[in-house]
Amino acid sequence: MSDRRKPPVRSRARLATRKPLRSTLERRGRALLIVGGVLIIAAYALPRSELLYAGGLLVGLPLIALIFVRFRRHRMAVARRFSPAVAEAGGRVAVKVEVRNLAAQRTGEATWRDEWPWFPFGTDAARLKPLARNKGTLGVASAVTVDYVFDPPRRGVFDIGPLVVEVADPFQLARGEIVVGATQKLVVTPHVARLPFTGTSIAADDGSARALQRRNSAGGDDLMTREYRDGDPLRRVHWKATARHGELMVRLEEQRSHAQARIILDTRRAGYRDAGPATDDQPESDSFEWAVAFTASLAFHLYETGFSVDVVETGYSQLTSPEHQEEFLESLAAIELVDGAQLTRLPTGNADAGHSLGSAFAIVADAESHTVARLKAQRAQFDSALAFIVNPHSETVIAPLREAGWACVAVRPTDDLAAVWLAAEEIREASRARG
Repeated sequence: MSDRRKPPVRSRARLATRKPLRSTLERRGRALLIVGGVLIIAAYALPRSELLYAGGLLVGLPLIALIFVRFRRHRMAVARRFSPAVAEAGGRVAVKVEVRNLAAQRTGEATWRDEWPWFPFGTDAARLKPLARNKGTLGVASAVTVDYVFDPPRRGVFDIGPLVVEVADPFQLARGEIVVGATQKLVVTPHVARLPFTGTSIAADDGSARALQRRNSAGGDDLMTREYRDGDPLRRVHWKATARHGELMVRLEEQRSHAQARIILDTRRAGYRDAGPATDDQPESDSFEWAVAFTASLAFHLYETGFSVDVVETGYSQLTSPEHQEEFLESLAAIELVDGAQLTRLPTGNADAGHSLGSAFAIVADAESHTVARLKAQRAQFDSALAFIVNPHSETVIAPLREAGWACVAVRPTDDLAAVWLAAEEIREASRARG
């Protein structure tokens, strides 16, 4: 799905003004502190005043270094750039981080690490070279670019960052951490698999949209027309109708030349028995994650093979139209299971005479009884109906749907998406042959 990605976009630089997260003495600083303490004790025991002076100096140096690190103001800015700008679960994301010194003094030796919310929760610490003082211009000496890669484990919208810089005093006696910049949102879409083309996807659909297409191609006299509007291509001008009406008329056959398909995704939490609290690296339901990934793959597959695709959720609407592919993927990245929502856009009655909604694809798990009842009731509205039941715990979903005429495929959250689609086509063809 790399062709649907946006070009990398640089985030706005953000200024860090926070105090260090923590400040500690380095090994040499602790050693000086211990030696200084011993000398002070020895100065009073012997007594020798020169030992007291030496001990005081050795104790004072690391304490001064600790204060220097703790209270010194660092002014840095961070600009992050993701490539791709919208990632895919399991894919690789390259990150470039520009760190710029905004202070009037040069920075010292430091290390950096960037954080993310899943294991191992950030990059390894790496050296950040000293940056020249800022002279009020965008000079390259006052900035440095560091980069790293990571693999987002699952879909979602995640906070990447902040950048943590570890600074030290000039003598390397003390060290402290500071937060530079802020977090930045990374959108991670579900994995989209390329489903194999079986050759039966369009041919199997005998709905009203295909019937209209056949009527439109039967002869020029049967073509529906309307008046010409600014922007209409001249190739669609219908000259017979133009001569008959005395004004430019255009054909309408392109408006409904696609077969129709409806994908029904169960988003109600009660329909997924494995649902639990979500974490940044663990989804709330493995079954739902499979359902979301398959919804994305199926929607793009049907759209690319000529279907007009409509995605319906059993809870309140969270998804955009598959026609806008980038927006659709980003809405899939953020979709969640919902509680207490009423079924939406699932008709209960029969289709109008001579009218069909094309093909239906339901993606559910242990759906609630009223969801199953709605799916059963609307079966007559579609020429073909195929249900994918993810990790079912009983026959309470499969049996009623089969009785209503749905072809059912039981899948597991670990099943390969393309293999499931091939198996589903075989089951649908076998069901069609029996019918």
